[in-house]
Amino acid sequence: MSAASRPCVLVTRAEPGAARTCAALSERGFEAINAATAHLTAHPVTLDLEGVGLIAITSPFGATCLANATSDRSTPVIAVGDVTAARLSDAGFEHVTNASGDARDLLAMIRKHPPQGEVLHVRGFDQTGDLSTELNAHGLSARSEILYAAEPVAALPDTVWNALETRACLLIHSAKGAERFWSLAQTAGQIDTLRAAPVIAISEAAAEPLRRHGVSRLSIAARPDESALFDALEKQCGETR
Repeated sequence: MSAASRPCVLVTRAEPGAARTCAALSERGFEAINAATAHLTAHPVTLDLEGVGLIAITSPFGATCLANATSDRSTPVIAVGDVTAARLSDAGFEHVTNASGDARDLLAMIRKHPPQGEVLHVRGFDQTGDLSTELNAHGLSARSEILYAAEPVAALPDTVWNALETRACLLIHSAKGAERFWSLAQTAGQIDTLRAAPVIAISEAAAEPLRRHGVSRLSIAARPDESALFDALEKQCGETR
C-alpha cells in the first residue's frame, strides 16, 4: 500500500515514546503526527536494593530511570515488552526476563515464580495500577518506587484536530493517554470529532476511557504491544481503502 493511500496517524503516547513511534510509523510509510499528551520527566532518585530479590518494570522510560537510579546490574529484573527488556539489557542488567503481554501477565509470572526477597516495582507517579499492592494482597513482599512522572501538555496544535476531522486514525497506548486526549479534546471543542474518529488501542484497558465516553469506532490490538498495535493499524487501512 502506498503512503498516499494510507490514513494519517495521530500518536498520543507521552514523549519521548511518541517520537519513537512516529519514526517507526514513518518507516512503514505512514504520515505520523506527534500528538503526545504528556512529557515524561525523571525524578532524581537513588535506589536502595537491600533485600530486593526482583525488580519489576513496565516501560522503556522506566528502564532508563532504573539504570540511572542504581549501579547494581546483578539484581534480576522482569520487564513488560521487548523494548523495555532490550533497554535493560543494553544498560548492562545481567538477568532480564521479558514478561511480554501487560501488567496482568507480569503479575501472573511473578506469582508463578516468586523471588527470594522483596519485589521492587519501579513506576511512574500517575501510572495506572500498583503492582506492589496486588502482590502484597497475594502474600508476596513488595513495594513501589516512583522514578518518573508524566507532565500533561496544556493543548495540542490545530494540525492534530484538522487531521482528526479529515482522515486520521488515533493510536492509544494507555488508559492515561486516552484520558488525557479526551480532556484535550474537550478543551479544544473536539468531542464530536473524537467520537466519530477511528481509534486503535493497544488493549481493552487502554480503550476503556474512550469507550466510556461514547467513542464507538474502536479497534483493539491482538496483543498489548506496539507490534500488534501496528498490525491492527495495517488491518484498519486495508479495510478502509
